[in-house]
Amino acid sequence: MTVYCRGCWWSDEWDGLEYGINFDPQEPFLSQVEGLFHKVPTMALHGLHTTLVNSEYTNMVGYLKNCYFITHSDYDENCAYGSYIHHSKDSVDNLMLDQSELCYETVNCRNCYQTFFSLDCEDCQNVYFSKSCNGCSNCFGCVNLRNKSYHIFNRPYSKSEYEKKLQDYIPHTFQKQQEMIEMIHSKWPYYPTKYAHERHNTNVTGDYIFNCKNTYDSFIITDAENCRYCALIVPSGLKDSYDLTHYGPLSELVYESFQVGDHVSRIKFSWWAVTNNEDVEYSMFVTGCRNVFGCVGLKKREYCILNKQYSKEEFEKLRAQIIEQMNTKPYRDQQNHEYRYGEFFPTEMSPFAYNETTAQELFPTMTKEEAIEKGYS
Repeated sequence: MTVYCRGCWWSDEWDGLEYGINFDPQEPFLSQVEGLFHKVPTMALHGLHTTLVNSEYTNMVGYLKNCYFITHSDYDENCAYGSYIHHSKDSVDNLMLDQSELCYETVNCRNCYQTFFSLDCEDCQNVYFSKSCNGCSNCFGCVNLRNKSYHIFNRPYSKSEYEKKLQDYIPHTFQKQQEMIEMIHSKWPYYPTKYAHERHNTNVTGDYIFNCKNTYDSFIITDAENCRYCALIVPSGLKDSYDLTHYGPLSELVYESFQVGDHVSRIKFSWWAVTNNEDVEYSMFVTGCRNVFGCVGLKKREYCILNKQYSKEEFEKLRAQIIEQMNTKPYRDQQNHEYRYGEFFPTEMSPFAYNETTAQELFPTMTKEEAIEKGYS
């Protein structure tokens, strides 16, 4: 596999059509797509390179400025060390941070300012070591408060009392900080906890779901409508989509795909189809394309199959022929599972080995021999 730096991949110095192949009706179509994937250059780090400013050491990102070591993040400035950070500034060491500024060591905080070591907070400012607080300011070690100010461990104080007492609690060394975190975490289980992390929704099921409507069985998702089985969709604007994982802003009619978004429509069974794509199927790393089927690494192309250019009529005829072949002669993996038209790429086609991914965190640990046997090596 040939790997380009992000800037080289996005340049106009190479053309994916140079790697085009003819469809072979005797070989399963997905095998041909896999062969093409290993021929066409891929990028070392995923991201919308032309939208990044001084943000080289980032991955799966877009629209960043002066960011360092963040992943799965978009529309940020001066942020470092974290994941799922969006529309935020001047923040470090955060996970799931949205529309916030000057935050440190938080998890799932939204619309916050100067919030530190806190969890599940929204519309807060100057808050420390707190959990599930909304609309609060100047609070320390608080849980489940709404629209409160000058509280320490859920007890109210006057402004002057709070400021004086706060100096006794603020940890000034790393050891004191860790002791404070351990002490506060030990108290959290004794407070009531909401069944799910969600707000401002209509007809939803899932967790970490915000500002959504008619969205079911979805997780870590914001501003979605009429969706199901979607996850890690934090930049806003996903509609009418099913079974999409990661990204999804300003997108519609996406099905069985991964890392798809940014003004796209009618994307099916594809991986990394971003920015102004329409009618894309079984393709990888395509941008600005329309009516492509089984393509890899194309930019601003139309009516292509296996990276080969066709007329509209030729494209539609060959596409129908391939779909028929996929149903009559499906791809079979090492487990003898069939993959007909309508299924995502087989797991064994992943370029990442089992021990290089988070799969081992989500599924029972396999031995090296078992991973090789299942085709996950």
